[in-house]
Amino acid sequence: MANEVTLKVKEAQKFGVIEETLSGRMTVKTAAEILGLSERQIFRLRKRVKQQGAQGMVHGNRGRPPSHSKPLAVRQQVVELYQNEYQGYNFTHFAEALEKEHQIGVSDETVRRWLRAEALGGAIRKTKKHRKRRQRKAREGEMVFLDGSPHHWFGEERPPCTLLLCCDDATGNPLAGLFREEEDRDGCFLVLARLFKKFGLPQSFYLDRASQFKTTRHGGLHSAQVHEGPTQFQRAMEELSIHIHFAYSPQARGRIERMNGVFQDRLVAELAHHGITQLKEANDYLNRRFIPAYAKRFGIAPREPEPAWRPVSQGLDLFDVLCVKEFRVVSNDNTISYHGTTYQLHPAHRRQHFVKARVEVRCRPDGTVRIHHPKLGRIPARKLPKSRGAHDSSSQSNYAYS
Repeated sequence: MANEVTLKVKEAQKFGVIEETLSGRMTVKTAAEILGLSERQIFRLRKRVKQQGAQGMVHGNRGRPPSHSKPLAVRQQVVELYQNEYQGYNFTHFAEALEKEHQIGVSDETVRRWLRAEALGGAIRKTKKHRKRRQRKAREGEMVFLDGSPHHWFGEERPPCTLLLCCDDATGNPLAGLFREEEDRDGCFLVLARLFKKFGLPQSFYLDRASQFKTTRHGGLHSAQVHEGPTQFQRAMEELSIHIHFAYSPQARGRIERMNGVFQDRLVAELAHHGITQLKEANDYLNRRFIPAYAKRFGIAPREPEPAWRPVSQGLDLFDVLCVKEFRVVSNDNTISYHGTTYQLHPAHRRQHFVKARVEVRCRPDGTVRIHHPKLGRIPARKLPKSRGAHDSSSQSNYAYS
């Protein structure tokens, strides 16, 4: 149909937030905080949606190159000038020198980004900030903690494992948990899927700076990133229009830290009392019995009764977002290689081959791999057996989600 419009995942989530404001279930101020926009921008989006419907969410500059982007030659010149003449200058000082001595007008923030990308520039100065008690959020679902707690959950004589736990800030209630061998990205995706299916989408998460959440070190356990771009977790939360706050110390997240301490006392005792030593049984007991009992015993009423949870978009497969997304170019024999495994692509509706096409590979938390074309959607594919003598480096976790 001519009036049909296809929205990207992020645009669809933004459209859902704007619809919430139009229905009166969400204030403009709250929508601005969720989407990271000003209230004035929210009013503009509301007006466009009223006039154009979903089409109003499509940006007018889609597909156009940025008109204000700096030429690559200017960036290279700035980097060379710093290397050859201005080492020791701070970013602001260097930006001022560029404008005064070389008539190159760039902001100090642009200079910082360009030089940091080349591993240039001085050390970042850190100043101590005054700490003060933070008031709880007013509504359930406004902010959720997600944290991993490594501990000997099944007794000192057994190996430690990690409890991934979601906790609401407004009520102090634990919401969902998952035992894993260690704190990892896939485990976080699995526990979030449980959370979203049960409650909906929160407005924000308050997280520590672990490497599955934010790129803080290279070659780490959870992420092999070698740049300062967003992690897969950050990308997924952006697609769902969920804001992320990062804490710089355990004290900043004291509520979830204290809850972890209570769990390490009470939950360990109850698991031992019931003779539970396996992850599957522990996950069932945790979510079906312990978390509801804890919430009833220790939870408090929020200041405002109307919850802030947003519904998951109808028809959205959460694991199409809560997954690892990477791109590959299809070879001449209609195959792609992904982490040492070859996948044979089969013909799809309206297309017989995908040679030289750029496709998106989605690796879901359960290890399954799906291949998607940007216009045609999911492509049928088959994993090819490894050639004789090839080393199989894949492994399956024994800690399946239940």
